[in-house]
Amino acid sequence: MGRFDYLDGKKKTKPTKKTPAPDGRHKGETGERVEPVYVRKETVRAVWREVKKDGGESVSELVEDLLLRWLRERA
Repeated sequence: MGRFDYLDGKKKTKPTKKTPAPDGRHKGETGERVEPVYVRKETVRAVWREVKKDGGESVSELVEDLLLRWLRERA
């Protein structure tokens, strides 16, 4: 199979222009500000496996809950 054989027979489409919402956000972005946090890949994958095993869906929600609990305990 050639490098681009998967494109054969598919209709070529023009990329859509992303227009920001009136408040400057792009489609799909929430009003909440997010910030990148660096965590070892192995740690994130291990947590993700446990969350999925327990029927959960979001590691982000788990992280936010843990951070908020930590802040409350410090107050």
